[in-house]
Amino acid sequence: MKTSQLLEKIKKDLEKYQEIMKKEPADFKLNKLPGEVKDIHKTMSQYNQDNFPEIMNSASEDYNGEVDVEDLKDMEARIDHYFQLHGSGDDEFKEFIKGISIYLTFIARKPLHPPGITFSNKTTVYETDGVFYCTGKKMFIRDELSLCKYCICQSSPADTPP
Repeated sequence: MKTSQLLEKIKKDLEKYQEIMKKEPADFKLNKLPGEVKDIHKTMSQYNQDNFPEIMNSASEDYNGEVDVEDLKDMEARIDHYFQLHGSGDDEFKEFIKGISIYLTFIARKPLHPPGITFSNKTTVYETDGVFYCTGKKMFIRDELSLCKYCICQSSPADTPP
């Protein structure tokens, strides 16, 4: 599949969220979460909000790569698996995150988590000289159906940021 075709599909799938994002940003449910978890979710929410207009304003003719359809299907299955384990049962939210994640992975070639985020186990995502690293990738890629398989981040050489 052409990346331009995938971008058009993502834009079509996410189109219904344009009004919601204007009225009710993606962090509207965060007030119920405890402190540190809330901070992580808020950072992720902001990252998704920042990427949403980028997706919607992207021109498909700017992309001429190829996407392996089997990889795309596998990633979609992994996202579904993640939401079965950790999701709230909110299918609309899952589809929103799926669209953003697929865009980040196959089109924008950006990390699935924003650079600078630090998780509760002190793992982090960071960038050095244009290369993205994740200090937790070596550990999390072993998880069943891990999304790390498709994240562009490299494992951190020392597993700690500089």
